[in-house]
Amino acid sequence: MGITDKIRKLNEADKDLYPSFVGKTLNIEISGRCNEQCIYCQYYAKGIHKVKGFIDEELFYRITKEAYELGITDVGLYMVGEPLTNVKIYDYVDYLKHKLGFKYVYISTNGILLTPENLEKLVSSGIDSIKFSVSGSSRETFLKHHGVDAFEKVYSNIRYAYEYREKNGFQYKLYMFTILTKYNKEEKWLFEKCYSPYVDELVISPVIENRCVYGVKKYLGVQEANDVLKDIQMKVPCNLLFNKIHIDEGGRLLACCYDLSNDLSVVADLNQISLKDAVYGKDFVKLRERHLKNNIEGTICDFCINGNEHNILPLANVNGECQKEFIKVDISEEIKKRFMDN
Repeated sequence: MGITDKIRKLNEADKDLYPSFVGKTLNIEISGRCNEQCIYCQYYAKGIHKVKGFIDEELFYRITKEAYELGITDVGLYMVGEPLTNVKIYDYVDYLKHKLGFKYVYISTNGILLTPENLEKLVSSGIDSIKFSVSGSSRETFLKHHGVDAFEKVYSNIRYAYEYREKNGFQYKLYMFTILTKYNKEEKWLFEKCYSPYVDELVISPVIENRCVYGVKKYLGVQEANDVLKDIQMKVPCNLLFNKIHIDEGGRLLACCYDLSNDLSVVADLNQISLKDAVYGKDFVKLRERHLKNNIEGTICDFCINGNEHNILPLANVNGECQKEFIKVDISEEIKKRFMDN
């Protein structure tokens, strides 16, 4: 299933307080670290990409087994971090595909670490698809958007992933997601020329403002229509609460994958309870109920959907560790330095 199909499938959620997760998707963050410095990323803006760690190995195996028992069929080994920074990824894919028997296992990567050697190990492990996140079709635009000088390496790795598949008759899929900004929109045609021959689907989406990172919309925003993401516009009730499970590298169940840096979307700690007890626990059920009644005031959802940032409280005060206020970062000066001072 391609990127567009997976996004549109989100609209098929059954709006039930206790929804079935049979045939649905788990996204589990195996690494909170990243080797890039993307200008529109909340993790980079707050320096989180340097300090986050890897998921506990035993916890990963337990959670994914419980997800399989819930009927989950698709597993993505990422949310915001770069999954290939975790060297256990090959063991994890092999476990999910060959021991548990998940139907579809995939990753999203910036491509830097997907060297020919690593690509071959990933394929041998049983990966079903690889999505590249690349927002530069030249060395200059790549460096400005991603903050690292790796265009040639990434482009070479993408080509190898395609050529290796074609040469050996493998069935894994290759996708690409590109963030369109004011400073790469003139290269939109070049993205298609450079990358389309090597991927099965190329999705180009306008940059989305993260409300906790100021400056992105003002300095990078474009007016192009977002045909792909319009199907999951943030609205009440939010489809993500009913048909997708998100777990961070600390083993915490989240309501969704937005605004992760504030820890306000945490629903439960899976170090303490089972996945089933968490997804059907009182905090998550209460949140779904509030969405169905269009009563989300005081939650991170109200912030995400309506921009209301007053009196926001954690969805669940897990071990008393959830923050009680936003950490906001203004990245305007960084944007000006990268794009306007040269």
